[in-house]
Amino acid sequence: MFAKLTALVGGGSGLNFNIDGQQYEQAWGFWTHHSGTSKEAGSPVSVFKIASADPNDVKLVAARNGVKRLRMLRHPNILAFKDSVEVQEKNVTIIYLVTEAVKPLATVLKELNLTGQHRDGYLSTGMLHMTNAVSFINNSCNMIHGHLCMEAVVVTETLDWKLQGFDLLSEHQLPGDFALKHSSWLVGSQYKPAEVAKQDWDAVRQGPPWAVDSWGLGCMMQEVFSGQPLTAVEQLRRTDVIPLALLADYQKLLNSQTTRRLNPAKVAESKFLNNKLVEVVAFMENIAVKDSAEKDTFFKRLPTMIPAIPEPVAVRKLLPLLSRALEYGGAPASAVGSLMLIGRMLEGDEFIKRVVPSISRLFGSSDRNLRRNLLESIDSYGHHLTQEVVEVQIYPPLSAGFNDENAYIRELTLKAVLILAPKMKQSTLTQNLLKHLSRLQVDNEPSIRANTTVLLGNIAQYLGDTYCKKVLLNAFGRALKDSFPPARVAALRALVATAKYYSPDEMACRALPTVAPLCVDQLADVRSAALACLDTFEELLKENDTKLQKEAAAAAAAGNQGAAAAGPAISISNSGGMLGWAMSSLAASSAAFVGSSAAASIAPAAVATVPSAAVSSSALGPSAAPAAVAAHRTSSTGGGGIGISTAAASGGRGGTASKGGDTGALQLASSSASGAQDGWDKDFDDMDNGLDTAEQEARNRLASLSRRSTTSTSRQAATASSSSRSGQCTQGLSSTGAVGSTSHDGWNSLDDAVDGWNRLEFSQPVSTRSSTSSGTLSSNGLSGSTAAARARPVRPAGGAAAGGSSNDVAAAKPKGAMKLGASK
Repeated sequence: MFAKLTALVGGGSGLNFNIDGQQYEQAWGFWTHHSGTSKEAGSPVSVFKIASADPNDVKLVAARNGVKRLRMLRHPNILAFKDSVEVQEKNVTIIYLVTEAVKPLATVLKELNLTGQHRDGYLSTGMLHMTNAVSFINNSCNMIHGHLCMEAVVVTETLDWKLQGFDLLSEHQLPGDFALKHSSWLVGSQYKPAEVAKQDWDAVRQGPPWAVDSWGLGCMMQEVFSGQPLTAVEQLRRTDVIPLALLADYQKLLNSQTTRRLNPAKVAESKFLNNKLVEVVAFMENIAVKDSAEKDTFFKRLPTMIPAIPEPVAVRKLLPLLSRALEYGGAPASAVGSLMLIGRMLEGDEFIKRVVPSISRLFGSSDRNLRRNLLESIDSYGHHLTQEVVEVQIYPPLSAGFNDENAYIRELTLKAVLILAPKMKQSTLTQNLLKHLSRLQVDNEPSIRANTTVLLGNIAQYLGDTYCKKVLLNAFGRALKDSFPPARVAALRALVATAKYYSPDEMACRALPTVAPLCVDQLADVRSAALACLDTFEELLKENDTKLQKEAAAAAAAGNQGAAAAGPAISISNSGGMLGWAMSSLAASSAAFVGSSAAASIAPAAVATVPSAAVSSSALGPSAAPAAVAAHRTSSTGGGGIGISTAAASGGRGGTASKGGDTGALQLASSSASGAQDGWDKDFDDMDNGLDTAEQEARNRLASLSRRSTTSTSRQAATASSSSRSGQCTQGLSSTGAVGSTSHDGWNSLDDAVDGWNRLEFSQPVSTRSSTSSGTLSSNGLSGSTAAARARPVRPAGGAAAGGSSNDVAAAKPKGAMKLGASK
């Protein structure tokens, strides 16, 4: 993996690794220990460095032996070799040894700060690793390590202990020039057994191959359990720091007779060293060779064993093993529970770093049981997930559960979305999730339909107001008709929970009509939920009514003057109860009917009055209207317009033309005079002739005004002449000649009240000779300096009986309906 290194420290161009600059305080022998990073893979590594000005220095010779030996050794408890290089820099020989990333044991123990049973359990597990490594060297390789101590132990990221420092490694028979003989001075006197201290190499050859290393293993055990480095041989007599279960083996390791020293392989069989942690880790490391029955038994017991395992070990050692076993199919789906149990020990970034990658990969598995276990435990890890992880790694494979054949998987997927929804984008929720929920709302399983409604109510806050208005009422309306009672209850409660998303119109017109029938449902739970829903909507609608009243009051106060000019506002009194306004209206109509009848009885029966054209006296020419028209009109001085009163008529036609008070509205009067059909025909003919003559004279006068201008005196004379000729039909108009807006409104009211009348039409405005000559069309009719509005009622059809109604009067005249202002 690593190429030969060709440069010195710190990441020269030839190095295939970078030294980070961190140097650990402890290191074996004369080596220095640094952390580093591989340039190829970017993974962390450890870099051991030793240097000397003399290339033949004994420590460099021993270092070369250690590098060579380490390259050949392969064991789970021996440091993994990656690369090495020897370089020259400024007459200094430097040897680099690159290995897997490790830390000194003393540093790790300080970081973990374990106490009690957790400390003893972890230390015993580490010592088991060391006895296995030493046993491998002594029994399998028939070699001697020569320098076992606490500094010879390093720890990986997964808290595994690894043996290092093979500079003195030699064959047991010590053939030729062996390293133990020439480099024994590197070993401190407190670590040397008697035969090595005396350099009695024959005793070494004659003794068992583990004799020297058994002594060293005893020294290591003293340092590990006491937590202090060994400084003198006398410290080995301290037995109070050694666990009682391990004391006998400890004493045998330090026997003065080489032949009676305990074989490390026997120490590895100690019950103290083979604790629960060792059992769990050993099973997980060899899970590939276990049968299904053993796996099922183990993973059923694992949740009860995890509390006895030190938390750092469970997180950094057991968790990766579980993740790997689940990902590659070595562990059953039930192992997810243990994975989540360990995951609960982590928070924030640590959980995302160590657990989330495994979960995301497991969600892509086709194993239905595995997905089921992941969904069942999602509440324990869902809040740790980020939006990016949910959107990219979790939701895409999870959404397949909506279409799963197994109803339980579909239901678990629904429940999982409730936890994941806050971490999902709105576009994903509206464009993808809602499609699945729409289909699940008509699922064959009643519980899924009900839970779909519950989910919609809970995630409404993440959908946005637009989609809430589009989706919620339709979805809940469908659920209200569900045959499954819990689904109806869920819809009612969801309506209450999401009431803020509905407008008052939607509540009144869409929600209430569907909720109300459930108030008489056969089940009490449904009725109770429906009544509670109605109470909620009632309160909201009352609040809306109060708001509207306040707005109306504010608007009325702000536009008080404008409203007064336009006329009195329409109000409905409720002083008489719920039907008070209707009864008041009927009473007013009856009074008007009686009053008008009385007035009509006083009027002369032979005089009939018809609506006249409202034309300013200043706008008409000097020609006079025919006497036939004037004979049928009577005028009285008054306000600003012509008033035509309407009374209940019986028989012929009569009327009274008067100035109509303050409102200026034209009112049609029908007297109680009787007459035959000939009388009606004569009246209409006279009226047609008179109105047509007045209209033609007005047009002629306007044409004359456009060709010449006259003085003020002549205009006044023309006005007087026009007034006399028109038979006083224009009295009551303002001096500007404008038709009031209320006059137009009066006509419109007439059109609405009398069925059969032809709709009145207005011609183009007629200009006057007053100081202001322009005219405009307002919203209420013609307004400006000059306007002319003439209404021609249609004569009743022949043979109309006396006492006919207004509808009879509205029958079409044989000559056709008249249009005001139309040219002949």
